[in-house]
Amino acid sequence: MKYETGTSAEKFVVRFPAGVRDRIAEAARCSHRSMNSEIIARLILSLDNWPEQLPSPRAAVPAGEEEALLLDYFRSLTPEQKTALLTLLKEQDQH
Repeated sequence: MKYETGTSAEKFVVRFPAGVRDRIAEAARCSHRSMNSEIIARLILSLDNWPEQLPSPRAAVPAGEEEALLLDYFRSLTPEQKTALLTLLKEQDQH
């Protein structure tokens, strides 16, 4: 499918997280197209495959079960991960 280009095309500035631009450049090189064409092709593919009717929003964790889920997750962490998480939470609490 051919898409509109040039002065009649809409322009939109996008900020990429670190490293994403390089990944797009590599994908574009492998696909033998420009970075812009690569981005457009991938967006169209994603949008064309988007469900027509999204599932109704619901909580990821049933109400009232958040604490138990967090405790189970915390227990599965390594000692180093537990220390890092607690340090992060203490830092956030001080702000």
